[in-house]
Amino acid sequence: MIKYLVIGAVFLCLFNITAHAGPVTEKAKPNKDAIGLGLGAIIGGLIAGPPGAIIGAAGGAWYEDKQDKKETRLTTLKQKLLEKQSELTTLQGEFAAVENKQKGELQKVKMERQVSALDKLSQGVTLTVYFRTNSFSIDPENAGRIEHLASYLQTLPEIQINLDGYSDRRGTDEYNLQLSQERAGAVRQALLQGGLQAKRIHTHAYGETMAKTAAGDKEGYVFDRRVIVHLSLDNEVYAVK
Repeated sequence: MIKYLVIGAVFLCLFNITAHAGPVTEKAKPNKDAIGLGLGAIIGGLIAGPPGAIIGAAGGAWYEDKQDKKETRLTTLKQKLLEKQSELTTLQGEFAAVENKQKGELQKVKMERQVSALDKLSQGVTLTVYFRTNSFSIDPENAGRIEHLASYLQTLPEIQINLDGYSDRRGTDEYNLQLSQERAGAVRQALLQGGLQAKRIHTHAYGETMAKTAAGDKEGYVFDRRVIVHLSLDNEVYAVK
């Protein structure tokens, strides 16, 4: 009987300490204290006697301390996780900036090389189409060359095409001018059929004004009956002599 009275007295003392303790500053502290002391009381009751009460109180304190350490550890880990996520976001932003810069520089180099290649192409590529006397019909051989050129120029939209039409000295100035216009127009039509846009093709007619063959040289006249296809990087239209 005395044993049970001692157990009861110890339990009441523990309960009284909890109820009359000083003010608590943390909201979560009373709950954990209650859990710890309650657990201690249960353990003390099971063991019985004053030693049991002491052991029970110590067990409650141990449980409370363990919970505090767990919460502190979790808080620390969460904070480290947030810091790592912030570092990762920063690194991703830096990586994207470097990648965009490299892409821009690479694109710039490609454009510079392309412009250089196009400039060299426009300075060194011409195609001359010759015609029969009093004719502006394109023969099959030249038609194949024009078709091939049109196919190639479709991949180079920056290139402009200038067509300069000429005639030999025979005939009147008006007739020869008209004939040179029709010859340039025939080549233009062939390029259009090859898939090129009309706005890229520019025609000029010069008649016999730039004929190089001497009067009476019938064999040399063939070199004056021509259309010269010249490539350039701008819309300037000029005669290729």
